[in-house]
This record gives sequence, C-alpha cells and structure tokens, in this order.
Amino acid sequence: MDKFEKIDRARKILGLGEKAGKEEIKKRYRELIKKYHPDKTPESQKYLEKVKSINWAYNIIISYCDEYKFSFSREDVERMNPELKLNRQFEDDWLTK
Repeated sequence: MDKFEKIDRARKILGLGEKAGKEEIKKRYRELIKKYHPDKTPESQKYLEKVKSINWAYNIIISYCDEYKFSFSREDVERMNPELKLNRQFEDDWLTK
C-alpha cells in the first residue's frame, strides 16, 4: 500500500471528506473513540478492533498533516484565499472606498 492509499484509507475510517482541517480531524477522532470505546459495550473485543483501526487512521492522518509543508508566499496565500487578491487589486479604486 503506497502513502496515498494509506492516507485515503485512514480518511475513510475516520469518515472525513477529501478536505478537512486539523480541528475537524481531532473532533471526528474524539467522537469515534467515544462511540466505540471498549468500556461502553459487553462486546468489547469487537470494539477493541474498531478502536485500534481508528487510532491507526488518526496517527496516519495527523502524521501527514504534521509533515505537510505550508507555503506562505503571496501567490499561494492568495490562491488559497482569492478574496485577498481581489482586495489588493481594488484597494486604490475610488468605488470601493
């Protein structure tokens, strides 16, 4: 299994979409751990395997996020936030003042 396949599998285990922020990832992880914690059911062995799977997925996703390199160049920041580029383009326009 290559790195993308691991990340994609982990994403699906956690029930995340193709885009998620770190807070959303953590929130989803906590929800799943709370739901499937082995102490909450008499079928603890079944839930224990589910919790192992959730922990594996969370570690894969968080590791990917921690290794990800963010760009702070003007071009990349504006590409991710197009309203910033528009604001800069029209900052001296008399109509927007």
